[in-house]
Amino acid sequence: MQLTFIFIGIVGILLLIYSIRILIKSSKNKQVAEFALDSEIKLIELNSTGLYSLCFLGARFLDNKGKFSAELKSENGNVIKLNKTFPNFPFTQNGERGLEFWNFEISEKGKYILTFKNLTDLIAKESMLISKRMLQKNIKPESLKILLKETIPTKNKVFSIIGLVLGVNAMIWGVLIGLTDIF
Repeated sequence: MQLTFIFIGIVGILLLIYSIRILIKSSKNKQVAEFALDSEIKLIELNSTGLYSLCFLGARFLDNKGKFSAELKSENGNVIKLNKTFPNFPFTQNGERGLEFWNFEISEKGKYILTFKNLTDLIAKESMLISKRMLQKNIKPESLKILLKETIPTKNKVFSIIGLVLGVNAMIWGVLIGLTDIF
């Protein structure tokens, strides 16, 4: 019986190590561009293929009260699909709060045109909590910044969070029960 719990503890340690590696990889993603959300059209140059995310700096909650949207096109006119991230992962960069909002994948290097439409329909707040948001004023879109950075798939981020929780629990309980004769 104790060998079973020691095995569970070892699996927990391995799961914890794998989850931490994913989080470290996520934190080392390169920032490609940062710019103010003051105009509707931005020109971006992407020097490598892969998965990228569009993040908003200056807010922890974003919503669309109307027709706010974004469109990404390559120089030759191909539209790149922007996928809304769920859940929207919050982060802090240089003391500034941010929220990952869209992600997209590109297969060709080059210049891309990012267009925002209906900026006035964007609702941005400082807090994710409903009770705080009700009392806060909307953040003006002009005071927000857009951060474009490399990212990892959402399923990997979710797996790393679940893996951390399960890994810590399996490690503690497996080693604790496996090394002591509680049962």
